[in-house]
Amino acid sequence: MNIDELDLEDLKSGVPPSNAGLLAGMTQGREDWLDRFQEYYLYNFIRRGHGSKIKVLVGSEGTGKTHLLRCVEQDARALGYASVYLSLRDLDYRLNNLPILYRTIVGQIDKEALVRGLCRRVAERLGYGQDEYDGSGRLLPLLVEKEGWAVGDARKEIRIAIAQSFRGLDVGPAFTTFCFLATVTRLVNGQDEPLDTALRWLTGEKLALGERKATNLFETLQKFNARAWLNSLIQILNIAGVVGLVVLIDDLDEIARPMPGTRRYFYATGAVSDTHELFRQLIDDTELLSGFVLLMAGRREIVEDEKRGFKSYEALWMRLQSGLLPGKHFNPYCDIVDLDLLYATKKEDFPQLVVTRLSRLLQQAGYRRHYREVPDLSAHSELRARVMEAAMMMERVVD
Repeated sequence: MNIDELDLEDLKSGVPPSNAGLLAGMTQGREDWLDRFQEYYLYNFIRRGHGSKIKVLVGSEGTGKTHLLRCVEQDARALGYASVYLSLRDLDYRLNNLPILYRTIVGQIDKEALVRGLCRRVAERLGYGQDEYDGSGRLLPLLVEKEGWAVGDARKEIRIAIAQSFRGLDVGPAFTTFCFLATVTRLVNGQDEPLDTALRWLTGEKLALGERKATNLFETLQKFNARAWLNSLIQILNIAGVVGLVVLIDDLDEIARPMPGTRRYFYATGAVSDTHELFRQLIDDTELLSGFVLLMAGRREIVEDEKRGFKSYEALWMRLQSGLLPGKHFNPYCDIVDLDLLYATKKEDFPQLVVTRLSRLLQQAGYRRHYREVPDLSAHSELRARVMEAAMMMERVVD
């Protein structure tokens, strides 16, 4: 495994590494929760079209919440899901309504891969497998040059295949129009401008009047139709060969935390209520949405804070209580996954087990342990401090 200095800097900072192999390799105790989540939800419940699921990870500082979210992100992508990770700490806007959440999600989705998937669906109807056509260019020349079709007949045949491919979709007419426009532009015309306009519309951008007339994309993203847009997005992702959509929201406790050095909150009281209402709506829509997973994580105050946490918004708290709540013992199937409860049940030195795995991986990648003074890490949890120290003690062996 190739581990570079940027990976080491992440570990020194107490941040989960972006290196997929390193992240997976240093993960201790997958069987406690990650494997069960993967097997029950990603492999089965969501993949089989049984609806959607929302879960919350809570725990004290440095208990591995971000690490677990990144592992789920990695697992989901390996299984064919579109996976989106975002941290409230990194956003410079409030995530307090569904249109904003929709735009944030689409902003991270690989839209070129979506278009290629839609085009491949049409090509498959015409008998072309992925080895013959990968969705990245025009299909028209292939029919003309390989099959001997006349240009006019080939255009007509592709348009018929497009209409058949997207007929009867469980999406709004605007998203059906998007699918038709994206594929006919790519497959037949090979033009970029109409496709670029359609993709801007997909992100929730309001088009100019001339652009709307040229594309027939007149519908705009609003609060009242945002859930339908999210559902339609998931459906066209599925048509394009994506299993489902996994959204991971980290640092949820930012909602309840004042801005550094002030007594002001980035999420004012009204924004807190709006955000909790957004989560309430998503919970209510789990039976209406299909192929959607929302996994949120934050410190304990996001649940326990009486003024800003989930308990402060009765409509949301009641719905969370309708699921499986943690008891005295850790239950991996709870809707509120309590990591403090999980680690309290462990008899072995869990931080040391993680450090042992990490040190072995680093040594295999050409690093060795070298003593040096490390800064005071007492402000961090034991788990995070031990990982940071182990990384700080490593240096690359120079041949």
